[in-house]
Amino acid sequence: MNSRPKPEIIAHRGYSAKAPENTLAALEAALETGAESVEFDLHTAACGTPVLFHDAMLGRTTNGVGPVRRRPLPHLKALDAGGWFGPEFSSERIPTQDEALANLKGRVFRVYQDIKGYREMEDLDRMVSITRERGMAEATVFTTSDWVIMNRLRRVAPEIRRSYLAEGPETLKRAMDLAILDEGSLLSLELEVALAHRPYLDEALREGAEVMVWTVNDESAATQAVELGVSRIVTDEVEKLLAWRFGRL
Repeated sequence: MNSRPKPEIIAHRGYSAKAPENTLAALEAALETGAESVEFDLHTAACGTPVLFHDAMLGRTTNGVGPVRRRPLPHLKALDAGGWFGPEFSSERIPTQDEALANLKGRVFRVYQDIKGYREMEDLDRMVSITRERGMAEATVFTTSDWVIMNRLRRVAPEIRRSYLAEGPETLKRAMDLAILDEGSLLSLELEVALAHRPYLDEALREGAEVMVWTVNDESAATQAVELGVSRIVTDEVEKLLAWRFGRL
C-alpha cells in the first residue's frame, strides 16, 4: 500500500477529453464521472459579464470571430461553442460564470476559476461577487498568472484562496515567492517545469505552499507528480486519473 496521501484530481476545463472545454456539458461530464473538483477559465463579455472561455479570441472553440471582451453577452450566447468538438455538441453555448457556479453548487468539493482576461478592475470585483452570491467562496480557488489581478483579489476577497500560476520557467521563481508570502495560497505550474526545476518546488513545499500541476493525462506522469510532493493534479483525462488514484490506495 502506498503511504503517500491521495492527490486531488481536477477536471481541466471540465471533462475536456469527452466534451467541449468550458461548457456546461464538460462540467456535467466531469461530475458524472465522479470528479470532486473542476477547473474553468474566465473572460468577460463587452458588458462585463464573466463567461467561461479560455482564449482571448473566439475562433478556436466557437463559430464566432473577434475578441471575447468586445462582444455583448447576447452575441456570445448565440454562438455554437460545441460543434467544433463534435456535431452532438452543436447546441452548447458559452456559459456565464453564474450559470456554471449554479450548476456546480453542492456537487463539487472545489472549483478552480482561472482568470484569463478582463476589461477593468471592476470585472474582478464582479467575479468575486458572483462567487459569493452563489455561496461558492469557500469552495473556490482563483488562479491566474497576472499578479495585478492577484493584488486586487487579495484586497477585495481575502477569504477566497489564490493560486499563483507560473506560465513557464521564466516566471516560476516569482510565482513561488508570491505563493510563499501569500499564506494559504498555491503554486500552479506545468509538470514538466516542476520536474526540471525541482529545487524551486521543494522550497515552495518546505515553506508551506501547496503545489498544483497541469496538464497530466497518463498514469506514469501522475505518479511522477505525487513523488514530487504535488497534492493537486489537473487533467483532461478525468476517468483515467481517478482510476489511477483509486488503484493507488
